Amino acid sequence: MCGRIAQSFPDGSLDRLIGTPGAKIPRSLRWNVSPGQSVVAVHQGDGRKRQFCMPEWGFVAPWEKVAELAQIKPINAKAETVAASKLFGSSFKSRRCLVPVRCWYEWKTIAPGVKQPYALGRTDAEPITLGGIISLRRPHRDFPVELSLAIITTPAPESLADIHTRAPLVIGEADWSIWLGEVSGDPSGILERNTAGVMDAWPVSCAVNRTVTDGPGLVEPVEIEAAAITTEGNA
Repeated sequence: MCGRIAQSFPDGSLDRLIGTPGAKIPRSLRWNVSPGQSVVAVHQGDGRKRQFCMPEWGFVAPWEKVAELAQIKPINAKAETVAASKLFGSSFKSRRCLVPVRCWYEWKTIAPGVKQPYALGRTDAEPITLGGIISLRRPHRDFPVELSLAIITTPAPESLADIHTRAPLVIGEADWSIWLGEVSGDPSGILERNTAGVMDAWPVSCAVNRTVTDGPGLVEPVEIEAAAITTEGNA
C-alpha cells in the first residue's frame, strides 16, 4: 500500500513535471504527509495545461453529499481493478493525476509485533511521480468544488516485496503525457509497467510514525532500531 509520503523538493526540481520553469508550489511541503491531509498533485487544468492542485488524500465518491459522512475514503486504488471499479472508474477515465514525492514510507515487520519504517525512493533526492486519480465533487451549487485523491498501487516488484506486498504506481517521464491525457494513448498500459522496482529502500527513524513529526531528518538513513515500534498505532 502507500499510506505515507514525503513531499519536499529542491527548488526547481518540479519544473519539468509542471512544464513551467520556476512554477510556485501551492503550499509549503512536508516530509510526512498522511491520509486526510492535502497533497500536491499535477493534473490537466484549464486550457489543457498542467496545473498544481491540492486534493485531500482519501477518495470521496462524487455522489457523496457530505464528505465527512462518507463510509469509506480509500487512500489507494488497486491497478488491477481501478478501470472497471464503480467507485474509481470515471476518475480513472478522465481525472488522472501525478503525485510528486521525495519518497514514500512503508513498515517492515522485523520481529513478531515489531515494525521498522523504511523510506522508498531515489537516493539522489530527485522527485518521483506516483499515479493517482481525483474525485471531483460539488456538495452544493453555491459551494466550491472539492477534490480528493487515491494513489494507485500494484503488486510490489520483487526487489521491494520483502518490505510490503504492494507498491504505489511509479510513472516515468515518458508516460506523463499519456497519463494526463495530453496525447492519445492507453493509460491502462501504464498500470502494467510500474517502475517502482528501480527505487532504493533504506531504514529511517521511528520518529516518522507520529504524523505530527516533520523535517528532513525523517528521510535520513539509520541503523535498524532495536526499539522499533510495535504494530499498535503503526501505519
